Amino acid sequence: MRILLISGSLPPMKCGVGDYTAHLAKALGRREDTSVAVVTDVAATPIPSDFEFEVFPIARGWRMTDIVSIGKAAALWRPDIMHIQYPTQGYGYRYLPWLLPSLFRLIRVPVVQTWHGYDSRRMSRRFLPNSALTGGVIVVRPEFIHMMSPCYRWLNRRKRFKFIPNASTIPPMRLTGEEKSAVMSRFSSTSSNLVVFFGFTYPDRGVELLFQIADPSQHRLVLISDLKPEDSYHKAILDRIRDEPWAGKVTVTGFLPAEEVGRILAAADAVVLPFRDGGGMWNTSIRAALTQGTFVLTTSRERHGYDSSENAYYARPDDIADMEGALQRFIGKRNTQTGEGLTHDWDSIAYAHTSFYDTIAYERA
Repeated sequence: MRILLISGSLPPMKCGVGDYTAHLAKALGRREDTSVAVVTDVAATPIPSDFEFEVFPIARGWRMTDIVSIGKAAALWRPDIMHIQYPTQGYGYRYLPWLLPSLFRLIRVPVVQTWHGYDSRRMSRRFLPNSALTGGVIVVRPEFIHMMSPCYRWLNRRKRFKFIPNASTIPPMRLTGEEKSAVMSRFSSTSSNLVVFFGFTYPDRGVELLFQIADPSQHRLVLISDLKPEDSYHKAILDRIRDEPWAGKVTVTGFLPAEEVGRILAAADAVVLPFRDGGGMWNTSIRAALTQGTFVLTTSRERHGYDSSENAYYARPDDIADMEGALQRFIGKRNTQTGEGLTHDWDSIAYAHTSFYDTIAYERA
């Protein structure tokens, strides 16, 4: 089977869905019954040396004119399945990505989509042409369909939905005591505990809550994220970092390679992810932290309390007192059974994908 993936972003671009796509392409490429290629943006260069699949970095901002180059690439490569990832950082707010399923149906290529997130507040007329189509949709959240508004669920009633969980894109790291001390010393010259946030800095990630949950007299904060002063939310975070009582006690690392992220997460005393809308195992930041064995403090609308099998505490969104208490109680605790039952192997994910591709291709025949 020849599988052509389409993603608005791909490493070295900074995008969680782009990282997911790269891991999926690698896993699909390891199967003997598949050939894989990815169409992406011109910004996804240089192509990483460990990519053993074809990459076509041909979209120039995902403008309508890009349909010519994308169509030519598809015609030359002759895929059996087109698989489009939504949303990505690279697409921005362009219309073309949402028109691609309709356009590929015209040339009779079966189309599968992965929807990594749903937000009814952002639904607009750009999604309507896609809604009316048949085809397959993969979701990474088990309750995704129930999250959809009744109207949007009705519009997409002809699609076949399939839940396939994701996995961490950050490798689990096992550090010696000396290696952990070396990481810790980069961020603090004292015996303070290291508290880490990892991921993109958006208002719904609750990054500003870290300064209330953590204690500057006991903790040092590390934000594995990019902060841009021209962004008003980022500027507010930077102001908190410069002001007392946190001045000199926070490090912003910027974007880091996956292995380096893994080392910091593994060395940390706690990873705090205070998402305003709640998190879950569909979130790759949570998965990445859990696989390191480090104590994870996050939020959920479905779960509450400490899970010893995961070494994670799930607080209610915005419950500062609960999160503050959990951090004080469980910081430094480690899970010695790291990753058991937590990591869905990417090869298993690839197998689930190919099985779904077969179903969609058969229905389309």
